[in-house]
Amino acid sequence: MLSWTGWLFALAASIFATILAAAANQPMLQMAAAAAVAIAIAVLAMRDHRKLRNDGAPPSAVASSTARYLALIWGWAALTLLITYLFIIQQHWPEWWQFFLGFAFAAVASLGFSAMLDRDRAAGNTDPTLVKFGRILLQAQLLGMAAGVVSLFVDSKFPRAETYADWAGCNIFFFGALAIAAISLDALRSPAHA
Repeated sequence: MLSWTGWLFALAASIFATILAAAANQPMLQMAAAAAVAIAIAVLAMRDHRKLRNDGAPPSAVASSTARYLALIWGWAALTLLITYLFIIQQHWPEWWQFFLGFAFAAVASLGFSAMLDRDRAAGNTDPTLVKFGRILLQAQLLGMAAGVVSLFVDSKFPRAETYADWAGCNIFFFGALAIAAISLDALRSPAHA
């Protein structure tokens, strides 16, 4: 599990890599950066899940870890959109701020959920209802990500040419959704009860 310093470094590095590629105005380069970030975070989450399961950690520990990694993906997507569309891309995309707010809310909510689980565990409590609620949220999130990926293809928004202002956002949406789906699927493999 990463320390808070590790989390902040991972977030800063992933944002930097993605906006640097967007600054080159090369959709394929930015797409590769977004893919690399998403894959790296998903792999870290799955490794952490496996370690927790192998160590016999309670389901609330896996749920907390999952929520933190999801917060990392949501935070990366939100902050990358913010910086990209305020400072990097000159084309105007009027909807970017709505996605930023939604992703930022999801990041904060995920961190809050993780903190609740950690606080309960530190107090010696395990709330199976909270873990079950987290699993329901994972399932809903998984369905939402699948719908999002399909809609990007149906609407011909992935891959997206740089002539469209939302090209960078579409890359972030696609790979962020895949990472969230992968982390969610992996977490759902864990048992709901100890």
